Amino acid sequence: MSQDGQDSQDNENHPGRYGDHEGNGPALTLRVHQNKYLPAAGGRAEMHAVIGVEARGLGPAAARTAASEVIVIDCSGSMGWPPTKIAAARRATATAVGVLRDGTHFAIIEGTEQAQVVYPYPGGMAVAGPDTRAAAARVAARLPAIGGTAIGAWLDLARRLHLSRPAAIRHTLLLTDGRNEHDAAGYLDKVLEACAPHFTCDARGIGDGWDAAELKRIVRRLHGRADAVLDDSALAAEFADMTRASMAKALAEVRIRVRTRAGGRIGFVKQVHPTRADLTDEGTRPDARTWECRTGAWGDESREFHLCVLADPEGDPVGEDVELATVDLVLDGDTDLPPPAAQSVLVQWTDDLLLSSRVDPRLAHYGADSDLGLAITAGCDAYETGDREEARRQWGQAVRLAHGLGSAKMLERLRGLVHIVDAATGEVRIREPIRPLDLNSAMIVTEESVRFTGAALTPAPTGPDVICPNPSCRRTAPATAAYCQKCETPLRPEEGS
Repeated sequence: MSQDGQDSQDNENHPGRYGDHEGNGPALTLRVHQNKYLPAAGGRAEMHAVIGVEARGLGPAAARTAASEVIVIDCSGSMGWPPTKIAAARRATATAVGVLRDGTHFAIIEGTEQAQVVYPYPGGMAVAGPDTRAAAARVAARLPAIGGTAIGAWLDLARRLHLSRPAAIRHTLLLTDGRNEHDAAGYLDKVLEACAPHFTCDARGIGDGWDAAELKRIVRRLHGRADAVLDDSALAAEFADMTRASMAKALAEVRIRVRTRAGGRIGFVKQVHPTRADLTDEGTRPDARTWECRTGAWGDESREFHLCVLADPEGDPVGEDVELATVDLVLDGDTDLPPPAAQSVLVQWTDDLLLSSRVDPRLAHYGADSDLGLAITAGCDAYETGDREEARRQWGQAVRLAHGLGSAKMLERLRGLVHIVDAATGEVRIREPIRPLDLNSAMIVTEESVRFTGAALTPAPTGPDVICPNPSCRRTAPATAAYCQKCETPLRPEEGS
């Protein structure tokens, strides 16, 4: 039985798992959450499921896992004003180095219109220990603020450094206050493709001159997270947290694999927590029925994925469980942790419209969460083109959704854009003027998600299903959806329509 009492299929009672049942040893858990009922009449339909993966108890293994860390600091001239930016960068770099585990290979890159390793001198990577950490901190204290911005060159040097040493876990920290202005056109995209198989990257934008869309594109491709530095004095603590999280990774690579039944087809696969990312095109297809994708390194954490499988009732019995697909995990690298048992995505064709119309609460939650991010983005786009009323409408919708989801972080970011009159209904007034930092700080977190906890969502408008107005899509969506889940086209141009 699901959280809201709906009769939905949920494999939590028999999850694929490794480890003892007391939670004392390492464990990897795989679960499928879905409403398995689809209408028997009407032809091909879509089965949606949320795939939950959780790893825990990996701390001891992380301490034995070889790792490399590259810290990339924007040292362009704009970092010198106000001077708190470069001062914060120096402190944060030293702090990150200070929490590196002994034996970790690391380097510091000074980023200008070119990329240069400033520690260790004259290049390469150092091995973390008391002496090298102290020496690196002294170098960090002298980082300059002069030159331009060439983020592609910086990340390409980070890639070459990572590949120069054997390591299971490779991570890069990136700090910038500007836009990528000194790389050749298209170079950054080529670098991201080259870097993606080899390391993850977390990023921070400091000041008000950086490009939130650009930073999101970088971390999306490099499977990391980005955020705004709201208080320069807090940067050191953020760098420490990101470095500790990197040091806690133990599994070098986990691949998620979906295999459909004969004639089946995958509609899409998206990560929905802790960040949203469409993985469909990143995956490979070893054969016509199989899709698999890298999910990067893992520590003690949980992630959730939205899987859509196209289903056809022809030839299937009515009222009986039918397996549409199986989901399993593949662990790469040096680990003795076996993967959990594969889990089934089921369908039961039914003539009961009440059963087939129900939505699994997790799917409803992450659908609203996706709408929240899209509404913030649409509001920012409208504001930057001068359409204040559309910006107010979109941000009002975002406030209503954030309130319903219980997202304190999103509400706080939205308060930089609007005065909230009534969060429950989304009644807002636009702030004037809005600082560039406030726009960036809201935009940069639009792909973060609120984890499902079983809490009920604020009731949303109900009514008949709607058809996506995009002529090349025409996907059917539930009445509660504000945006098409496939192409992200707005489904309700006017509030309440």
